Amino acid sequence: MKVFFLYLLIITSDSYYWIKIPFGYTMRPITCEEAFYKSVTHKIPYTFYKKKVVGAHYCKDIWGNYYLGYEEQLDYDLR
Repeated sequence: MKVFFLYLLIITSDSYYWIKIPFGYTMRPITCEEAFYKSVTHKIPYTFYKKKVVGAHYCKDIWGNYYLGYEEQLDYDLR
């Protein structure tokens, strides 16, 4: 199983902080955007994670490299 982490910037009324959410897949790779949309809810004009406002997001793999997932997904689809 491959693992990567989704990082979300949570914004509160007086501060902000990052949270780290693990994602894993065995067969078909998922992209960072797919993981993001599975984790949050959208209510215009904000995006929420567990009733907290999300300001930004990115993904990293277990080695600390930025992870988009598109190359892995394309490789899987071409097989």
